[in-house]
Amino acid sequence: MKRLLSLLTTLALGFALAQGGPPNISPEMRQRFEAYRPVFDLVATLGLMDELDKERGLAFTKAQAQKLLPLLRDLQNRADLKPADASKILTNIEDNILTPAQLKWIDQTILKQREEARQRREQASGQNPQAGQGNFQGPPGGRGGLFQAIAQGKPYNPFKEQPRTADNLKNLIALLSKK
Repeated sequence: MKRLLSLLTTLALGFALAQGGPPNISPEMRQRFEAYRPVFDLVATLGLMDELDKERGLAFTKAQAQKLLPLLRDLQNRADLKPADASKILTNIEDNILTPAQLKWIDQTILKQREEARQRREQASGQNPQAGQGNFQGPPGGRGGLFQAIAQGKPYNPFKEQPRTADNLKNLIALLSKK
């Protein structure tokens, strides 16, 4: 359940960015959030990997696990995860480690979750005309952390500093270590 909440938080932020960013922020802040899209994409992708491994015919091979583990351990230990680094890591995972079938499943799952989140927001805004208005506080449990770091230009690594994301990464490392 924690994993789903973390993933939905990431997806909601990604959707907010796709819609022009969180409401009521300056263009400069919107640009900063947009620059962090690779970090959010990496969090979302890694957040689905343990579910991916349970899908029939999509489980990770020993070779894939051996390639992923050093990358994941590095993410676990970094003090800061820059968008450029997240982009390189994600590109490496997508181009050199995951199979086309695994990538397709991840993409379809992310799209499905974004659509479900969009429908929930539409339902909520239909029931509450004030929904989606006001100052952007970030997702539950995420206040201060990543959003404050982005706003202040401070180092931040969600895989180290966000408890749910850190736990998800730890669990993925444990899963792949058994391969």
